Amino acid sequence: MLKEIFLLPNLISLFRVLITPVIGYCLYIDSELATYTALVLMFFAGISDALDGYIARKMNLVSDFGVAFDPICDKIFAIIMLVFLILFREFPLWLAGIILGRDLLIVFAGWLLLKGRKIVVPSNLTGKYTFASIALLLGSSTIRFPFGIETTTYFTLFFTVVSLLVYYRVFQKVKKGEPAPSFKDNKNYAIMRTAFVVLYLSYFIYKLWLYLLC
Repeated sequence: MLKEIFLLPNLISLFRVLITPVIGYCLYIDSELATYTALVLMFFAGISDALDGYIARKMNLVSDFGVAFDPICDKIFAIIMLVFLILFREFPLWLAGIILGRDLLIVFAGWLLLKGRKIVVPSNLTGKYTFASIALLLGSSTIRFPFGIETTTYFTLFFTVVSLLVYYRVFQKVKKGEPAPSFKDNKNYAIMRTAFVVLYLSYFIYKLWLYLLC
């Protein structure tokens, strides 16, 4: 199974983890160039989270290892970045505790429940939104962007609660011997989500542009 790590989608997932020391060094230097370098690397890390799944589906490289490896890399990346931001950007300890607590709770509960069972619980849509909001929060904290920090903090807290409820439902199903429920999207909800994301990101970019010009 470990040879599957050399599949392109899994290498992209691994890329997110391998660049964290470089980002940490840039945050430590804290010059303007280093800060923007860290931000660019974090941007590519975020892009890679969507790219690995897309390539896996398009190239028919989906595997049980990859399904489990992708969210693990997400969590490792977020944890390491939180440590760097606490050290070099005064990131709130209480917020880092909530984010880390969520990940550790999911990993520990999953290990207790799924050990000895040949079941892989894939990452779900709320998990992706949680990771995206955390990524924006980390990026905003990196450049000390007030609007981004404030709004993404709210989004992160909201999606943290929702994702825990979703994982709780999944674990309850598996505990009863039932298959893990698959996500069934609703077209109307998908349209509303997409519209909200586009509007928010457009305003986010606008505010970021004004912030960088100041």
